[in-house]
Amino acid sequence: MKVILILYLLLSLSVIAQPENPGPLKAGWTNLTINRDGRTLNSILYYPSYVEGSGAQIDTTNGPYPIIAFGHGFAMQNSYYISLFKHLASYGYVVIAPQFPDVNHLQLAFDLLFCVRHLKNQNTNPTSIFFRMIDTTKVGLSGHSMGGGASLLAAANDSSIAVVAPLAAAETNPSVISVMNQIKSVVYLITAQNDGITPPQNHQIPMFNNALPIRGLPIIKGANHTKFMDTRIWDWTDPRGYLTPAEQLRLTRRYLTSVYNLFLKEDTSYFKFTFGSLIQNDTSIIFQRELKPLHPKKFSLLSPQNASFLNQTLINFQWNKTYSLNLNDTIRYKLIISRDSLFNNIYFVKDSIINPTYQHNFNEDGKYYWKVIAYSSDLTFTESNIFSFTILIAKNNDENSFPTNFRLHQNYPNPFGKAIHSDNTTTISFTLSEDGLTTLKIYDLLGREIQTVVNE
Repeated sequence: MKVILILYLLLSLSVIAQPENPGPLKAGWTNLTINRDGRTLNSILYYPSYVEGSGAQIDTTNGPYPIIAFGHGFAMQNSYYISLFKHLASYGYVVIAPQFPDVNHLQLAFDLLFCVRHLKNQNTNPTSIFFRMIDTTKVGLSGHSMGGGASLLAAANDSSIAVVAPLAAAETNPSVISVMNQIKSVVYLITAQNDGITPPQNHQIPMFNNALPIRGLPIIKGANHTKFMDTRIWDWTDPRGYLTPAEQLRLTRRYLTSVYNLFLKEDTSYFKFTFGSLIQNDTSIIFQRELKPLHPKKFSLLSPQNASFLNQTLINFQWNKTYSLNLNDTIRYKLIISRDSLFNNIYFVKDSIINPTYQHNFNEDGKYYWKVIAYSSDLTFTESNIFSFTILIAKNNDENSFPTNFRLHQNYPNPFGKAIHSDNTTTISFTLSEDGLTTLKIYDLLGREIQTVVNE
């Protein structure tokens, strides 16, 4: 019985872990009408909720949530993609899908960006259900056919977009193929091999060829143009695909969810689905990709702790290990130690460190500042925060290293002040032969008391 139960649990976890399966959250939805320069955008919104249903309370526990704006295909309805919106909401995304009022491709792109800005504004609106629930720094775009092309045009006009992942994207007027190299975001073109309406060789492949890395082109074998939608009423317009609608939608959910989870949620466990081993070994698709090194994620210093005092010269430096969203990157570190907080007076540099630790023996006492630079290439690097520490080295012989009376050491730096030292600080150290009431006062040259530093 135990063996059967364990196998059941393992199989259940395996099913849940697949990105084509529903996520851990429920999906609520609502309708919204917004206006942009006289253009009425009747929109559908899907979002994470505590219970599934129209107007359901947004899940305030797991937010804030990234935004995804989706554009429908030519002569199609935004309601044809409900299963996809619901699926993305279950993974923690707020999805907005406007009904376009016309087929002006450039205006459609601006419509999508306007929808994004609207949701960002709701994040600061106390009367909105999305108040403080929108991650305004993480935005993705998608769309189908004409809407897919419009999503690419939108990304070309807004460098803040993190990832654009259209379905069977169509060439636009003005040409999106010609401006693909202006898109700064990740480009992930989910494509149908047997598409008779936007054939890959005329649409998505030229888009991919002109895009900057990071870029991906998963071409679903046997897929057609219309089976990206929930409705089957338009399948007669593109009869070439042999893949079932259920299978085409499953693969679409798999790769669209994965690329968003990687670059909007920054969950590297989805790298294998988007660029790694699983997608490269998936026989249901033909996959092309181009990666580049990415900036390492933010990290912080550990020890020696900030503003610490050390009575030893062999110092062990430690910091948090970091990574980039491109798991093929090799992260190396550069340790920089300086005598000043602006790092103009560099004391020591060690480059090409592999592990997040390094040991250095100092031969001078005083105050030091240190930081670490993590890098995956010369152009992709991230700096840590800055810590300071002070080394106190005894100047007397070993037999007198333990004081028999009190000793006041020279402060460093000396003199000090804003005109001399950038951070207007100095370090005063002293030694005591035993614990007791200690008072340390500062006097000026005229003998006037300026400040009591210690009285304890």
